[in-house]
Amino acid sequence: MRTLTAAIITVGLVASLSACASTDAAASCDTTATSGDASALVDVTGDAGTELSVTFPTPLITEGLEATTISAGDGMTLEEGDVADFHLTVLDAATGEVLDTGLEPDSFLRASAGKSNTQTNELGTALGCATVGSRVAVTLEFQDLFGAQAEGSSAYANEDTLVAVVDVIRGFPGRATGATQLPVNGMPAVVLAPSGQPGIVVPNSDAPTETLSSTTKKGDGAKIKEDDAVVIQSASIVWGADDILSSTWETQPSTVLATADRTGATGGVLPGLADALVGATIGSQLVVVIPPGDDSYDETATLPTGVTAEDTLVYVVDVLGVLDTE
Repeated sequence: MRTLTAAIITVGLVASLSACASTDAAASCDTTATSGDASALVDVTGDAGTELSVTFPTPLITEGLEATTISAGDGMTLEEGDVADFHLTVLDAATGEVLDTGLEPDSFLRASAGKSNTQTNELGTALGCATVGSRVAVTLEFQDLFGAQAEGSSAYANEDTLVAVVDVIRGFPGRATGATQLPVNGMPAVVLAPSGQPGIVVPNSDAPTETLSSTTKKGDGAKIKEDDAVVIQSASIVWGADDILSSTWETQPSTVLATADRTGATGGVLPGLADALVGATIGSQLVVVIPPGDDSYDETATLPTGVTAEDTLVYVVDVLGVLDTE
């Protein structure tokens, strides 16, 4: 088993989804990754989350991204921007050798389907229109999975072909799907791009001195409980700043614990944000304003880049779902 110098890092918790709705959207779903001569030659046996037996004629060469569904699941259809959690096995297409990505068979990665991602690059593109429960064979170039590498930094050239076997284990909508609510006077406004990515418009006034939250979209899913592992999209800005501080829309959706933790070391969130998450319903979008003080960072915290201890923070959070960690 060859070890890669650029290993893929797993995403947090290994768990099963507590709720994931099925959909019949596959008939109207458009994908840019289609089955091809190379990906159609991949044969796989073994259960998802275990060590798989993968065979194909070698050397296998692809001139672009190909994705063939080996077995179709009956879960939700992953449209562009939806969130996919999946098991991954990667092989050298020239030899059939399994690559050591640093992943255990039952660990999972996460990607936004139907688009390139910061963690798995074009692999997310290959998952567009897949259904949860599916097994997909993907052929792609090394750089399309691990990113372009400087010459000599890897055992592989950027154009070398890899085979990726993806078992999609769960999915979430990529954005809040709840009903739009009336705006709250004095709270930051949210302006949505067609993808659902939020822009934040902060009032031209002094920041509030107490923690405030409002619901801009009201979901009809289950209520978040304390210590739930919540899958979210989020964006943040410092009150009075012009630029977004951070955004999972630019990276990938994250999992946070609905537990107060100023340091973030255990996956928890700021007390003010944890309070807002607990009791919110899946599918909702929240705006949370957190001034300096008990609900924000304390003097022992390592502050995010661009944040000072005197800053008031504004978060927009899309509540996508909950992981079952039991």
